Order: sequence, then structure tokens, then C-alpha cells
Amino acid sequence: MEMSEPYATAVAAVAPLIWAIGTVEVHQTLKRVWAVRDERDRRMAQARAAMAAAQDQAGLERAREDWKRAEQQERRGLPSVFLYFMWVLLGVVMALCTVIALTWLGEEGGPGKASGADPGAAAFCQLSINGGLVFITLLPVAAALAEATGSLRRLRGTRQEFAQTEAAAVSRIEAGRASARTSSEDAPEPGRGSA
Repeated sequence: MEMSEPYATAVAAVAPLIWAIGTVEVHQTLKRVWAVRDERDRRMAQARAAMAAAQDQAGLERAREDWKRAEQQERRGLPSVFLYFMWVLLGVVMALCTVIALTWLGEEGGPGKASGADPGAAAFCQLSINGGLVFITLLPVAAALAEATGSLRRLRGTRQEFAQTEAAAVSRIEAGRASARTSSEDAPEPGRGSA
């Protein structure tokens, strides 16, 4: 493969487009991730608070329903930090492609003629642009898979926290019932007042 004027022109035009499209896509994806994460966190906090405050069986059931809705929300996100690191790497590569192509086109004496036109530069640009295209195409699929895996891990931890809160609430409610039974057994029966 050799660098030619049409090829260098195409590289200089395509690399920034891949960069721009990827930047917009990553930003929109991250906005969705953050919105889902914030909603999930809010719902899980409400469910834990409802469970901690439950005073009867109906309160327990409402808290359990809140928790189920929060778990459904948990499954909807996409990863964010991984996307940023991958995009930084791809952004640097796309910038290098553009710089190489533009430098080659701008060399004194015509495109690539002054330095003998390094074929490695053309191969680097081709590989980088192909990688960019694959990245922005497969990014949503990879992000969804990574988020699903991470969500399952986080869900395991929050389920344990909720189970502990639920066990404490059930114990508290049962203790309240036992206390109420003991109080009613200790109370004098009607009509048998003390003499």
C-alpha cells in the first residue's frame, strides 16, 4: 500500500468524521447511562428506606414491590468509564491519522514527494480508520454486554443489603407482634377487675 494524494485526502476527511460521530455517540450513550443509574440509585434507596421503616406486613410487601421495580431499573444501564478510556485511545489514533495525512499532503514539492512517501504511514491510516469504523459500530453492543455483566455484580451486592434490611424488618415486626401478644395476655380480662 502506498500513500497517494487521493488516499491521503480521503484519510484527512474520514478520520475527523469518525472522531466526530464517535464523540457524539459516546456522549449520548453516557447521558443515558447516567440517567438510568441515577433513577436506579433513587429507587433502591427508597426501597431500602421503605423496608427499614416497615411496621407491618403490608409495609413489607410495599417495600418488596419497590425493590422489584428498582431491580428492573438496575438492568438497563451501559458502562461509562470503559467507554471514555476506549474513546480517548481511538480519538488519539484518529488525530494521528489526520495529522499524518495532512502533513503528507502539505509537504513541499507535492503530496509525499519530498520524503519519498512512507508506505507505513498509509497502512497506519488505513488500519486506524478501519478500527474506528469497527469501534463505533460495535461499541453499543460491547457496552450493553459490559453493563449487563456489571449490573449483575452490583445487583448481587445490593440484593444482600436489601436481604439484611428485610431480615431486620421482619424480626422487628415479629418482635412487635410478640410484644403485643404478651401485653394482651398480661391485661386483665374484662369483668374481672381487681378487688
